[in-house]
Amino acid sequence: MIPLEFAITFLIVLAGSLVRFYLSPFWNRLLLCLVLFAMVEAISQSGFGELEVILYGLFVLLVSYSFSMYGALASVILMAALTYVKGGLGVYPMAVLVFAGVSGLLFHQQKQRKLASDGVWLMQLYKQSRHLSILKEISIAIQSTMEVGKLLHIILTAITAGYGLGFNRALLFLVDDKGSNLQGAVGIGSMTKEQGISTWNNVVSRRMNLGDFIALMEDAQFRDIDLIKLLRDIEIPLNSGNHIFHQALTEKKPIIVRELDWSDTVQRQLAETFQMTSFAIVPMLNQGNMVGVIVVDNNVNHQPLEMEEIDSIVPLAAQASVAIENSRLYERSQRMSITDGLTGLYNQRFYQDKLQELAQQSERNDSPLSLMIADIDFFKHYNDTNGHLEGNNTLIGVAKIIANTVSGPHFPCRFGGEEFVALLPGATQEATLAIAEKIRSAVEQHPFHNREAQPSGKLTICIGVAFYRAGMSVQQLQDLADSALYEAKRNGKNRVIVHEEGAIRP
Repeated sequence: MIPLEFAITFLIVLAGSLVRFYLSPFWNRLLLCLVLFAMVEAISQSGFGELEVILYGLFVLLVSYSFSMYGALASVILMAALTYVKGGLGVYPMAVLVFAGVSGLLFHQQKQRKLASDGVWLMQLYKQSRHLSILKEISIAIQSTMEVGKLLHIILTAITAGYGLGFNRALLFLVDDKGSNLQGAVGIGSMTKEQGISTWNNVVSRRMNLGDFIALMEDAQFRDIDLIKLLRDIEIPLNSGNHIFHQALTEKKPIIVRELDWSDTVQRQLAETFQMTSFAIVPMLNQGNMVGVIVVDNNVNHQPLEMEEIDSIVPLAAQASVAIENSRLYERSQRMSITDGLTGLYNQRFYQDKLQELAQQSERNDSPLSLMIADIDFFKHYNDTNGHLEGNNTLIGVAKIIANTVSGPHFPCRFGGEEFVALLPGATQEATLAIAEKIRSAVEQHPFHNREAQPSGKLTICIGVAFYRAGMSVQQLQDLADSALYEAKRNGKNRVIVHEEGAIRP
């Protein structure tokens, strides 16, 4: 026959084994200790000796390990009381119980240290995984555009978004084309704590991810008018040397400013303009060349800046530097492909494409479109008299007059040789004639080199004008303007002639 106490113990162990999978860790540990206590008591019913003392010690060890100091004290007191009741309390049993309690406490502390260490490593792995994810999203976003403005916004959004690196504000300064100054370019963030909290509440309520936040901050660029206006008014000479931006770029590493140095002109300017009390600077470099700097601060939550967090911006800044340089090269090549190399006006390729586009727009919207074709009078004579170098200077001078007069939404172009054209979408006939006459008069009065040697005693220009009408082709429009120009040439030069409604009039 199985003793009753063993049967009861077996049932307790079986029930505990089934129930423990549905309990929280605390209750799981408590149930395990109770099961062990039942087993020890069942075994000790047959008599109390050295084996029972060791079993009591194991129970104390388990409780101390599971519940730390309170568990150690409670279990030692409980087991000492039971040992005393059974008449076995002495130096040896008490020493076993105390040793078991101390050992359990030591094991518990070791476990806690390991858990803490594992937690630190897990947090580091989480941060690294998060930063890699951000870099991946930003890489995809950067590849979606070659426009410098959009690139800058994507980059700063990744730094400031809550789903990004999480800094409250980021400002970006870029080195100008001459490499002599840092110019404020774009910024994201709030001027005040209240604005920052409002923006972030909007993000949280809409449950945005980083990609959504990039789209939000593209709109925010236009809302942060005060911040961007202040930023773009700042120009910092690089060659003046002794300031914090120059230090970050020359040392090629991030710098955290925790206490302002008011003798540093840049630190003082950032503090006075943007109310910064603590900030970090991350240099932007591409193959050793200075591209710009990123400035970050936490003006909303005032979280202290740590180098570990600032270092997470470094790979983003490096990626941004390459993207910005590539974008600048792309935009420069795009400008060169549509710009006349001598005069800086749009070239014939641009003119032909834009004329087609504007004619379609005029037809669709029933809006006005004017075309002017200009030609310098006796330009061959000027070249033969003064040489081609002076001829080029004259072309540049005429181009400047046209560019200064044909402004706004209009397009001045060099057609070729000494011939210029201008497209004036939206201009009325009266406005077009006023612009043409202003150009003619300015050229006539301009003191070009040796203009007295020209047949008329001055350098002059003829302009033919035509207006687009519904159903007209671009070739017909050009032919009308050409006819007006040739009529001006035949009628004494230095004049504006208009081709309108099938007739030519001065």
